[in-house]
Amino acid sequence: MALDNQMTMQDQVKANIIRGIRQALLNTPSMSKAEITNSLSISFPTASKFIKEMVDRGEVLSLGLLPSAGGRRAQSYAYNPDFAHTLLVYLEKEETKYVITDAFNKKIHEDTAESFLKQEPNTLSAFLKKKLANDPSIRTIAMGIPGAVNGDVISYIPEYPLYANQNMKDILNLPVEVAIENDMNAAVIGYQNRKGLTSEASLVYIYMGANGPGAGILINGKLVKGHTMFSGEISFIPLNDKERFLPESGFDIKDERSVSLISKLIQTISALLNPSQIIFHQSEVNELFLSKANENVRRYFPSEHLPELSVSDWDKDYKEGLWDIAKLKLIDMK
Repeated sequence: MALDNQMTMQDQVKANIIRGIRQALLNTPSMSKAEITNSLSISFPTASKFIKEMVDRGEVLSLGLLPSAGGRRAQSYAYNPDFAHTLLVYLEKEETKYVITDAFNKKIHEDTAESFLKQEPNTLSAFLKKKLANDPSIRTIAMGIPGAVNGDVISYIPEYPLYANQNMKDILNLPVEVAIENDMNAAVIGYQNRKGLTSEASLVYIYMGANGPGAGILINGKLVKGHTMFSGEISFIPLNDKERFLPESGFDIKDERSVSLISKLIQTISALLNPSQIIFHQSEVNELFLSKANENVRRYFPSEHLPELSVSDWDKDYKEGLWDIAKLKLIDMK
């Protein structure tokens, strides 16, 4: 038993070192052994051993010798972008978008397919297995859905009962790691990365969307999911006489009722979460609309505690966020 535990610890140490080398090389175009050694605080022989293993299996590329700085020339290494591809999948109401990228998010292939949300999940599984067969370098899949996700389980997705309370990892039964995330959570992560915001950013991203309104929440750099991973389901905030956020007529920037509702939503979010920014999809609001909403809120709320109201390209933010989730899976892959 002691030997088994010792081997387990050794395996964990090895996995952590490989993970560290992988992360360093995925974040930097090239590094020498000395730079990797310093970055991970490991010995030079240890770095040499594991780099050699990664070069031998094709995961790391040896780029040759660096120019001399007066002493022995150092070898340069880089991550092989084609060793690990990612498959990014966007499950949407009318269609399924998907992108295959290399390990540095360079697009290899992009296309659309039919929407799988109103079909049995095994249809989606068959589609994904076909993509894996066509590209054996795909080592991780990141999937965005219009619903709440608790681990591998889709815990709330009212429009699509075939997916409700399903353990997607079990149903999909794929030979690679799969990360499943709420689309708004992915979008707020993507916005933070695309804008180069600090790791302590506090953001709320709002999108009315085809499947009803939702929000992604990032407070002090931490993604807020809540006790049952239900945070961001703003459709349940009772801001009108129907006890739901939006009236049956929906959201219309030309309608003063929508201005009023968004104003109340901004005030509610500001009082509860105190974000630095609230972001809206650029196709859903305009400057005049936000200006009216901002005026309304300022009548009742201290201006020094109000967030900046911003617009962004939700599609780009969503894609960036899903890639970031996939990258974390690549770094952790066994």
